[in-house]
Amino acid sequence: ELFHIRRTNLEMILSDHNAYCQPPCQVDCPTHIDIPGYLELIAKGSMKEAARLVKEVLPFPYILGLTCPAPCQKACRRTLVEEEIAICRMHGYAAEQCLLDPPVPFLKDPPTGKKVAIVGAGPAGLTCAYYLALKGHYCKIYDMQPQAGGMLRYGIPEYRLQKDMMDRELDHVWQLGVDLQCNVKFGRDFTVDDLFAEGFDAVYLAIGCWTSNRLNVPGDDAEGVVNAIAYLREKVEGLPVPVDENKEVVVIGGGFTTFDCTRTSLRLGAKVHTTYYRTRADMSATQEEIEDGEAEGTHLLVNVAQQRILTENGKVTGVEYAKTKPGEPDARGRRRPVPIPGSEFVIKCDTVIPAIGQAAEKSVIDEKSGVNWTKWNTIQTDPHNFMTDRYAVFAGGDAQMGAKTIIECVAQGKLGARSIHAFLNGEDMKEVARRLEIEERKPDLFDIVPYKPVEPKVKMPMLPYEKRKRNFRIIEMGYMQEQAEREAGRCLQCVCPAAGQCDLQKYSIEHGLADNRFHDGEPSDYHDYEVDLSHSFILRDPNKCINCTQCVRVCHDVIGPDCYGMFGKGFDTIVATPFNVSLHDTDCVSCGACVQVCPTGSLMMAERTLHRYAFALDRCIFCGDCVEVCPHGALGETPNFELSFFNRFGPDVTLEKGDLATAPDYLVRQRLPRGKK
Repeated sequence: ELFHIRRTNLEMILSDHNAYCQPPCQVDCPTHIDIPGYLELIAKGSMKEAARLVKEVLPFPYILGLTCPAPCQKACRRTLVEEEIAICRMHGYAAEQCLLDPPVPFLKDPPTGKKVAIVGAGPAGLTCAYYLALKGHYCKIYDMQPQAGGMLRYGIPEYRLQKDMMDRELDHVWQLGVDLQCNVKFGRDFTVDDLFAEGFDAVYLAIGCWTSNRLNVPGDDAEGVVNAIAYLREKVEGLPVPVDENKEVVVIGGGFTTFDCTRTSLRLGAKVHTTYYRTRADMSATQEEIEDGEAEGTHLLVNVAQQRILTENGKVTGVEYAKTKPGEPDARGRRRPVPIPGSEFVIKCDTVIPAIGQAAEKSVIDEKSGVNWTKWNTIQTDPHNFMTDRYAVFAGGDAQMGAKTIIECVAQGKLGARSIHAFLNGEDMKEVARRLEIEERKPDLFDIVPYKPVEPKVKMPMLPYEKRKRNFRIIEMGYMQEQAEREAGRCLQCVCPAAGQCDLQKYSIEHGLADNRFHDGEPSDYHDYEVDLSHSFILRDPNKCINCTQCVRVCHDVIGPDCYGMFGKGFDTIVATPFNVSLHDTDCVSCGACVQVCPTGSLMMAERTLHRYAFALDRCIFCGDCVEVCPHGALGETPNFELSFFNRFGPDVTLEKGDLATAPDYLVRQRLPRGKK
């Protein structure tokens, strides 16, 4: 009963809490990287620290910097000012600077004695192994390909991701002690039972989707119809491929694999047509990918659906299409395109590459294994802790979700590692599922007013289109450090500084609050107070205030100036200064005590970067009052007055009375033993 009362009270408080715990870019990122955090570090030139921060939740920031479709950038609030920030390319740049000297995100735990078998060395499997190894568990990866990487290696062309650079980042997994066995196929060379017989405590199935979907139109089995996944893999392996400068190719689809096949064929000298049965906006590939494909030479047709493959003597001679129009809405409300009668036309070609989706190979899992499939041909698991119908067997990646993006597979691998770690520690898996489900819910977010001036986006230097013909050179040329720092500096830093330390956030999570029944998530449901940034030391954001009055009490009862009070009535009650004036116009002594007691970040200390400190020593009587009221411990009372501060990369410094007697300004310097100056 008490729990429900507290939950209701929290909902009432949250109903007028016009704030956000995480910036929308971080929420929309499947791995929830601290994007403002690493952008701030890059802007300051701290590349290794930025890479370390990213690797806490994303083990391959360089690889994803080149291959991620960047859902975070679509949510970037910089678009309220101008163009979004190049978020993915920023962490890619930081990671590239330390590929040979990788930062470990946190210390590796001592060995636990637990063993985990991971089937599949793709993004999900590698990620799962990385984070389990950091937790001290022994991991061994089994893969059917000659080398690790999965679709990273065999599905992404060289012009997007150089494999030698990719291998440098994958080495970070092996450096943690993860073992790899290649050229062994699950279901043919070993089974789940075999892995448990070898002494593994848990199994993670990340077998991927290596089967291309068929077109299911007449002629789709003719000579000249090419499997998209096999085509890309054979090109990466240096094997002969059925495309050259004498070919005319039709690529069917609208996703990333479609344009990988399109742009690979263009580089091989072929004439290429790319077709899709819906609109350009419906394509799952990014607009940048689509525009690059067109600029490199493909003939793009949308709103056309293939009707049949034309053949002669069993070989492809063309594709018959019909123009489409939106049909009746399906169960999800999406209008499926239907052919327009009489609109048929033919594209002549000798090669057709269907890239309309992929599926997992169901035959690799024995029905007796206890691992089952869903009606969508994906491995059946608990949706939140990823355990299959067989105890101690987990699954993730494309085989569990259906064919998705690399970043989504990485996110699944990270969550899978957390779930397996909890399982190996003997935790209740239902509780693990509940906890992960709450953490992955998308919170309500509200717009803030951008406060930075317009600053044009720093464009990634790209290989000119005319230089992309007949070669697979990497097309992204990379930022210079000054460019990267300038682009990262465009970040609005729209993150709550109290996130992770906020009592309201803590109690809301404990009580399972992600949605709120007392509002509809509309801005009109909230008070929209003006943020007070006028004070030199203390920032006030009334939108985050929950009227706890702790600041009122500490200012009145402990410090004395009495700067705050309760004003208004009913739903409009708010803690504020008298007449809502600036703190500068009150008796505020800038002690920061109100900031210390604020539980939600409504009151925060302003960030200050000072390099030189001046003291009026002729007026100082060394009473020590400043030591007592300083909320940050910046001053200490010793035989000599001492200024202390924390710097992660530098030594302590000291401010000595004797020095100040002869120097009007204090400059930061290294602490030296007395008598050795």
